[in-house]
Amino acid sequence: MTVYTPGEDSRLLKDFISGLDLQGKKALDMGTGSGVIAVKIAEKGASVTAADINPEALEEAEQRANQAEVKIKTVESDLFENIEAKYDIVTFNPPYLPGEEGIGDEEIWRGGETGVEIVRSFLAQVEDYLSEGGEVYLILSSRSDYEEVVEEFDLEVVDSEKLWFEELFVAKYE
Repeated sequence: MTVYTPGEDSRLLKDFISGLDLQGKKALDMGTGSGVIAVKIAEKGASVTAADINPEALEEAEQRANQAEVKIKTVESDLFENIEAKYDIVTFNPPYLPGEEGIGDEEIWRGGETGVEIVRSFLAQVEDYLSEGGEVYLILSSRSDYEEVVEEFDLEVVDSEKLWFEELFVAKYE
């Protein structure tokens, strides 16, 4: 499996997270990929669990945490399959592009036929893993059916960035 290389989406979420007070919070970075978000959360003083379906991604996240001299706990998990705790903050930069299977490396970019199937599955389950008053921050893209998800789950768009080929959004769920 390929590990997702951080791009504009990762940077947007990382920059947003940088402005939050996370000291002493318990955090879950779902689909951690390279670990760039998990490391930023740990640098902000939170206790972080980084989850990913890809064991190679977890290795890369651990290496990134070691280089940054922060501690993270890693868990191999297909969404919440192996997650048991509740968290004050959950972040997710999901695969969010629409597309068919069989193109190659789709596990790191393909969110389903319309691009939001993985996001929907995540949002349908996340409530069970949130502490009282907990918050979720996730990335959505204009190249998917993101507006339906925003409406369906009553998400608040708290940040965005226009790129030449899409607009990225940080959406908040609580």
